[in-house]
Amino acid sequence: MVSDKKPWVLILAAGEGTRVRSLTFDRWGHQVPKQFSSIDGRQSLLGATLGRAKRIVPPERIVAIVAAQHRQWWESELEAISADNVIVQPENRGTANGILLPLLWISQREDDATIVTLPSDHFVGSEEVLEGAVNECISAVNHSDVGVVTLGVKPVCPETEYGWIVPCPHQSSCPYHVSSFREKPDAETAASLLDQGGLLNSFILVARSRCLLDMFGDQLPDVSQEFHRRLATDDADRWGLRNLTQLYRSLPVLDFSKDLLEKTARNLWVYPVPACGWADLGTPERLLGHLSPANNIGGVGSEGESRSLSRGLEAAGIG
Repeated sequence: MVSDKKPWVLILAAGEGTRVRSLTFDRWGHQVPKQFSSIDGRQSLLGATLGRAKRIVPPERIVAIVAAQHRQWWESELEAISADNVIVQPENRGTANGILLPLLWISQREDDATIVTLPSDHFVGSEEVLEGAVNECISAVNHSDVGVVTLGVKPVCPETEYGWIVPCPHQSSCPYHVSSFREKPDAETAASLLDQGGLLNSFILVARSRCLLDMFGDQLPDVSQEFHRRLATDDADRWGLRNLTQLYRSLPVLDFSKDLLEKTARNLWVYPVPACGWADLGTPERLLGHLSPANNIGGVGSEGESRSLSRGLEAAGIG
């Protein structure tokens, strides 16, 4: 299959970030969910992700999934894209549901679209390296029968706090078939994975929407059918908060990696991303590598803001 059509970019911005909430602040020193926090003192992680998306596609092809309770933070951040492209979920029912909802929205507008998922809580040191890998992966998906590709970042050390993707051995062409996923291995296993050419799971995907929908239908048929029943109608309010609230009341909490990717590993591909200073800021330890009052990073420059971070460290049991 050969196609040069533009992809859609799906920004994942509905998480609560509870593990690091005591450490995440905006540039004015107010405590916020991590995707709205400022690492460089100038823009939020969501703002950086939106910039990342706009370098891949025009704004009209960017969709964001957000949480109703976070409106005060995302509403102004996402003014650059159409309000119709902002999908508001009424509550957090896990990353699987958080992806399926906007996936159906995109699929109703373009059949078999190419979709790129971008989590909004990542730090990237070299945007050019990541952007190049994403664009190469988009081209690979558009010009082949590859369906779902995960981007795996080449590690610089045997990381124990990340999920790993293990490619099948002895492959000559990229992207590579996936052998398995390994979640947070111990130090010895991580060293072995590094030697085997294992990659860190970035949770960035490039995929064809039909393949993703088939994955949901195969692995989570009841959930998939309920989404289709509620949303595959001509009801003008089917994407409204009232209808989605009724839908979400019936949903189990489901994790995209655990409940879908890990169960379908042999049907997935992985595209290696050169080391680019990428970090998932999902734990206090990782976040502390980027929040340093001494370096005036993250907008923690004043004495009051430094005290706020110190209290956050104490609350997290760190420092």
